[in-house]
Amino acid sequence: MKDTGPYLPGSVWGYGDVVLLFFGGLVGSLVAISVGVAITGDELADVPLLILSSLGQATVLVAILGYISKRRGTDSWELDFGFKFEPGDWKGLFYGMALQLGVIVLILLPITWIFQIEDPPQQDVADIAAGATSLGSRIAILLVLVVVAPVTEELTYRGVLLARLRRSYSAQRSVIVSALVFAGIHLIDPDSVFVVPGLFVIGLVLGYQALRTNRIGLSIMTHAGVNLLAAIGLLLDLDV
Repeated sequence: MKDTGPYLPGSVWGYGDVVLLFFGGLVGSLVAISVGVAITGDELADVPLLILSSLGQATVLVAILGYISKRRGTDSWELDFGFKFEPGDWKGLFYGMALQLGVIVLILLPITWIFQIEDPPQQDVADIAAGATSLGSRIAILLVLVVVAPVTEELTYRGVLLARLRRSYSAQRSVIVSALVFAGIHLIDPDSVFVVPGLFVIGLVLGYQALRTNRIGLSIMTHAGVNLLAAIGLLLDLDV
């Protein structure tokens, strides 16, 4: 990879901030679920559980990012995290869908053939999405997968982690390490092991985009495109 020069040069974030975001999001997810159970007085169905978990995680992440930006940064998300969009970023949706299709054809399908995996394990979110039947639940899942997840994950892994790595390492090493962390963190769900190689490749592309543009707007849209194709396949019960 060609050295792209400084990335978010005003960034002051450390690895501790990444850990804070991860555990803060986890706490936010658990609190949101607990509140939902307390209000309903019953065990939540899978779709409300996913929505509450995602929104709770996102709320805490945004709160933490806002706090550290105001207290230790410039109080500008564009300067601190590269959170900026340009008019052409919408093309990232198509880049992401093409990337997802490429990962399926070139990585996931060969893995199933080589290791003779007849029924690959799916992430919990995939099982939940596949089981959504009402229009409202499907729209909610689309919003979580195509809006909430890409924004929060890109802010964390490309807006904070990649910026920290780039201060110490080359562009190539920074992108590789951030992609490894991005893919590896999904192993919190053991059934994600099958898709980790694909997630690593996706992380490489998203990291390269961030370094090349010096912002995360295009990465967010590409990430959204990846998730959009996956979500459509799950909701339509297609094998993608």
